[in-house]
Amino acid sequence: MSTNRKSTERSISRLRPGHGADLLLALTGLAWSPANATTENETMLINSPLPHEKLGAGRESEKVHWVRLHGYVEGEKGHVALLDELKADVQSCVRSPLSGHSKPPRVWPDYVQSFQSDTYEAANRKITYSTTLVYGLNPTDCSLIETRRVVATLASTKGTCQIDFDHKIAHGVCDARAHGGAPVVVNIAPQSSAAIGRAGARNAPSQAALAAMEQAMKQFAPVKTGERKTITGIECEVETQMFGTVCISRGGSFPGYSAVRKGGGAGIELEWTNIAGSNAQALKAQLDASVNASVFAPYLADGFQVTNITRRK
Repeated sequence: MSTNRKSTERSISRLRPGHGADLLLALTGLAWSPANATTENETMLINSPLPHEKLGAGRESEKVHWVRLHGYVEGEKGHVALLDELKADVQSCVRSPLSGHSKPPRVWPDYVQSFQSDTYEAANRKITYSTTLVYGLNPTDCSLIETRRVVATLASTKGTCQIDFDHKIAHGVCDARAHGGAPVVVNIAPQSSAAIGRAGARNAPSQAALAAMEQAMKQFAPVKTGERKTITGIECEVETQMFGTVCISRGGSFPGYSAVRKGGGAGIELEWTNIAGSNAQALKAQLDASVNASVFAPYLADGFQVTNITRRK
């Protein structure tokens, strides 16, 4: 018999009568339960229909690039270590005489902190629907507390609209057209070296300061690694950025809103990692898709309290 099993049985023998058998079952379940059993809500999230699929066809359609990303938080030690820490917290709770009638989980989540996003990018606007799932210990009965949050952000040159589905509120630039009339961002070609030289001759001190600033910013500029991947059937190019790496899709008949604002590029993010210990990869994606334009305006549905702030020109 292993040392851990003996220790468990000694702990059981010191418990109040009638509680030892239940706790032994609970503890052995904790010790032998699979690490990646996947909770019901994790499965439901991954298999949930996309926003445009829920809407179906509408009177107005719009060409977009869309992607569903699924990711999780690794942290400093990795997501497995985070899950092990949660299991240890539950075991400590179950062993505590203050826990009362314990209800330890029979199924563990794949990840302590996970998230999923559905992004739609037209030429002039972008909306991202985001869902986060976080699991923690309920100290009153040693069960798991699941915190689920669903929000969305609509963005364009008009500004941003923050949408909270849990509380049915929208705040920001949340107009009746959902930024449908926002102008398309046009990239401005960089000045030629000759033009910069002429401007520098006229205003050398200012140009020197600008040159120093430009040189300082170069270290944060995205750098193409030359690596290419194929994710969900779409080719993408890997770039290193200030806070991690990202794989930007190639192809498509137009650059999406984010791609234009970043100074060009083919399109949407199909994979990313960051230095904070999070990563995500596309589960589904499609370029040049025609979807119901109402996908950009979830806050116009019944039941939302909308605060529209018009930006001053």
